[in-house]
Amino acid sequence: MIAPQEVWTTLDRLALERGFTPSALARAAGLDATTFNPSRRVGADGAYRWPSVNSLLRALEALHIPLTVFAASLEGARGSSAAAPGLPGGMPAGQVSGRSAGAPYGMLPPASSEGAQGVRQVCSLPFSQLGQSGLFDRQGHPTGPAWDEQDCPFSIAAPAYMVRIDTARMEPVLREGASAVVVPGLVPRAQDRALLLRVGAEPCAGFVRGGESLSIEPFAAPWQVLAVPPGRDVWLHRIVMVTL
Repeated sequence: MIAPQEVWTTLDRLALERGFTPSALARAAGLDATTFNPSRRVGADGAYRWPSVNSLLRALEALHIPLTVFAASLEGARGSSAAAPGLPGGMPAGQVSGRSAGAPYGMLPPASSEGAQGVRQVCSLPFSQLGQSGLFDRQGHPTGPAWDEQDCPFSIAAPAYMVRIDTARMEPVLREGASAVVVPGLVPRAQDRALLLRVGAEPCAGFVRGGESLSIEPFAAPWQVLAVPPGRDVWLHRIVMVTL
């Protein structure tokens, strides 16, 4: 059974991915700025309250998220890992191996051999350089001498890599100066953040849209929808975390 706290957590996550704080989301939905404040979610008995249907629907409208997609995101947060249809080549219908209990997909707890901070060096490139050829092998894993190395503040399973955001065009979802942690082997689902990579073409980061075939809604141009073409040199990699 779904609990009220799970509804709030999913709403917070989807709002944050679009650059909204609880108060900003409430204002965008035409509600009182304190409607979604954490202090108003808990009753006098300490139990979480359900958001009202009216408030929830208005919030989803402000976020441009259909109720069906919100429900799918809610189920996904509770452990669903249903694969999206129409995956491009090189994307296995499964999850990255090495996931530990309680850790995000692709993440591993810090190993003692990596020091107290769990820092690990991973492949890294600026976003603007991801369109060059020879960066990925046929499985979509980073390869070749063009990659830099960057400290990741946690252990992460290979072949994950980091992308340094060197443009302000994708704000507020991806801020200039931030780094996105990307895991090639994860199956993208509707409303996931993802990176569309095509050899010789400009990279595109955006929200995945489901349906009969995959498409992506670019952060830099949310009014557009780009189809994910099938092909050997096309990859859709899931963004699992953004660090400052």
